[in-house]
Amino acid sequence: MRALGLWATSAAIGTALWAGTALADAPPPGYPRPYPAVYPSNITYDWTGIYIGGHVGGAVTQNQWTYTDPNVPAIDFLEQSTNGFAGGAHVGIQKQWHSVVVGAEAVYMWMDQKETSGSIAFDTSLTGTAKSVFLVSGKLGVAWDNILGYAKAGYAIGDVDYRTHTTSTGALLSTSSRQEQGWTAGVGIEYAIWDHIILGVAYDYVQLSVASRVQTAVGGGPLPTTVTNAAVDTQSVTGRLSFKFGGGRPTP
Repeated sequence: MRALGLWATSAAIGTALWAGTALADAPPPGYPRPYPAVYPSNITYDWTGIYIGGHVGGAVTQNQWTYTDPNVPAIDFLEQSTNGFAGGAHVGIQKQWHSVVVGAEAVYMWMDQKETSGSIAFDTSLTGTAKSVFLVSGKLGVAWDNILGYAKAGYAIGDVDYRTHTTSTGALLSTSSRQEQGWTAGVGIEYAIWDHIILGVAYDYVQLSVASRVQTAVGGGPLPTTVTNAAVDTQSVTGRLSFKFGGGRPTP
């Protein structure tokens, strides 16, 4: 009986001490009890938003065309290849559902791809030039947290010039310059280094169908010269830097 009494006394003292400690740690009346913050384990980057940025890199252009000069007469079949700098600006909008990202993008790319070839006509040279292009594309991608891989395709328009000149003097003989339409396709990968700053690399293929055009005679030739069966293919690889409004990594 004495041992039982000692056990009961010890239990009562322990209970009182525990209750006192709990009361001391309890928040004042009217305040919620503080619980430790629990963060979800699946917080991922959100690619949804509007973005704008710039890009720089290089491009390779294939310019195929047939030149006819009835004044000589001469028919030249040309396949010119050139490469050089490409750069410009881009803007886009996109929305993410789970890991799928859908969007649209507009790209302006400045370049000046020019190549000159000798004609079969005496003392004559032929120059084809592909200049700036403007691209509007739909975009479909897959996201892995802050990494996005995507493909895109759409409409293209660009400036294409053809000129002939006297090789020995440089005097211009005939010229034509206008915008031509076509299509574009490409792929890219992007990495969000911060919530709104994105680095990326993009490959773009552009095909412009020139078809046929009549050259404007500059040297006073009696008959117009023509460019026929013309097509321009450009492939570019550019590094991109973008700033995105919205999205980012959500706050837990």
